[in-house]
Amino acid sequence: MAIWSKYSSVALDKALTVAKGVYQRNLLLGIESLSGSTLKGKARKYGARYAESRRNLLARVRAAGVVVSEERASRNRRILVLS
Repeated sequence: MAIWSKYSSVALDKALTVAKGVYQRNLLLGIESLSGSTLKGKARKYGARYAESRRNLLARVRAAGVVVSEERASRNRRILVLS
């Protein structure tokens, strides 16, 4: 299982308060990727909606005072960093 995020416990707690739904929680916890590459089945067909959900989530997380950035890992994977 790939880890798709890095975070401090304080930043994660703040970010989780603004997450709406399982997908957004999984994105913050590192279960889902920032790029959407982990979407499978019918969810792949709705990739644009999931991208919009990611943008909205990150905007709310920033508004909550959490610094959001991105790192590149092996094979150019995008890692969400919350601090």
